[in-house]
Amino acid sequence: MGGFLFMLQKTNVWKTAVWLLLTISMMISSVPMTAAAAEPAAQAESTETSDYGAPAYGTKAANLHRLTSQEQVQTVSKALQPVADVVGVMTKSHNVSVINYSDVDELGLIRRSDASGVVLVMDGRRIYIATAAHCLKHNHTEVILPDGTRCSAAVLYRSTETDTGFLTVEYSQLPEEVLGGITPAAGADASALGMKTGDALVAVSSLDSPGSASCIGVLDQLSVIYPNNPGQNVLQFYSETSYGSSGGAVYTQNGIWVGSISGGDTYGTCWAVPYGTILTEFQKCLIELAAQDAGQ
Repeated sequence: MGGFLFMLQKTNVWKTAVWLLLTISMMISSVPMTAAAAEPAAQAESTETSDYGAPAYGTKAANLHRLTSQEQVQTVSKALQPVADVVGVMTKSHNVSVINYSDVDELGLIRRSDASGVVLVMDGRRIYIATAAHCLKHNHTEVILPDGTRCSAAVLYRSTETDTGFLTVEYSQLPEEVLGGITPAAGADASALGMKTGDALVAVSSLDSPGSASCIGVLDQLSVIYPNNPGQNVLQFYSETSYGSSGGAVYTQNGIWVGSISGGDTYGTCWAVPYGTILTEFQKCLIELAAQDAGQ
């Protein structure tokens, strides 16, 4: 695998793409992306319909500068798609699809949210899956595992403050051959890996099936204030993610999980909950579980 990436690095396509990565970072990072900066433009345009990239979150602050940057994101995505495809294969056993749905309402309708998830821990009894809290609004949850097996999942924890949620799947539901095809993702904070502006990332969506879409991304900043939640700091990157990506992993080129997709705007700016935040929330989740067990 390393040889394949080395070969790509020696090609003119790679050199051109790296130049574009740096150009995008310099151009788009000059645009303020705080909630306050986005508010006037959002008020000037109706936001009742959603054509956002990552989930149905974000801002529609449009101008020529950002449209040009969006075109450059698309150019880089095409140039580096072979890298994204390789990472998609490397991480296939970590990614799951998440389906969250309601009971039938008085109109006979079922409300449904589609999301992505990442296998965080397997402890011999349960599979713990990280996803986006905003996609866990309904009473019922199912997941599609890497081999295509569909099974029920329980919502274990949901933090709207960090847009982090955790699901569990019981081992007892699954045959050994299915469990054998699932592995937890190896993760680390992007800062601990020495990542910097312009580094390539891969955002994985499991909307259609686990790991069905791998999109190249460009790291902009390791920590910015999240426009959708000014009390939260997130990774900011540029990518062509789409609906259903929420909760999906953001990987390095080596398949290291550095964050999970939370939101994005129409023009390619995306935000991810950092891996460190996900771990902190998981620790809180385990403490709550221990307290509940002690009280029983």
